[in-house]
Amino acid sequence: MSSNAMRKEKHPQEVIVLSDAVYHSYQGKYFLGQTNMITFGGGYNAWGGLINPADSNVNMFLNAYTISNFYDKPLTAEGWLSSVLPGEGKLSRHFAAGNQSIIPPPMPMVKIQSADFVKKAPTGGTYTFVRRVEPNETLTKHDFQGMYIIPPGSSFVLFFLSPGKEKVQTRLAFGWWEEKV
Repeated sequence: MSSNAMRKEKHPQEVIVLSDAVYHSYQGKYFLGQTNMITFGGGYNAWGGLINPADSNVNMFLNAYTISNFYDKPLTAEGWLSSVLPGEGKLSRHFAAGNQSIIPPPMPMVKIQSADFVKKAPTGGTYTFVRRVEPNETLTKHDFQGMYIIPPGSSFVLFFLSPGKEKVQTRLAFGWWEEKV
């Protein structure tokens, strides 16, 4: 092969393949967080979830959630999108950017909220699924890779049905990324 041909020959380019979560974490757009302890029972329900404020100017892409059952009986959780939620949501301060090397760390626009002892169910929106969480276990659902896209003014919420007379507790954790609308 002539030296001219060798100079024109293309060398393979290096390609790095990252998961969506890692890619968005590198950019400072991936967040992790959890609710406060959620308490319900005695005929009262509860909820916890990711609330995307109407003025956030971001779409939220769900990557993962976990439900920790601290009770000795199974819990039932329903998934709801874009619903009107009963009760008054309490804001969680338990969150962080996935990329802790950025100083100052990015802050999410999406909020983590929960409500204890609510009587009514969510209204409007879409009831999407039901999950059973075994006693004293954590149910993990991950690698959604942004399949749930929650626009401003909308939400992804897990609604807990009262298991009976006893008071029970659970906690939710989430992983998500945000992109400007």
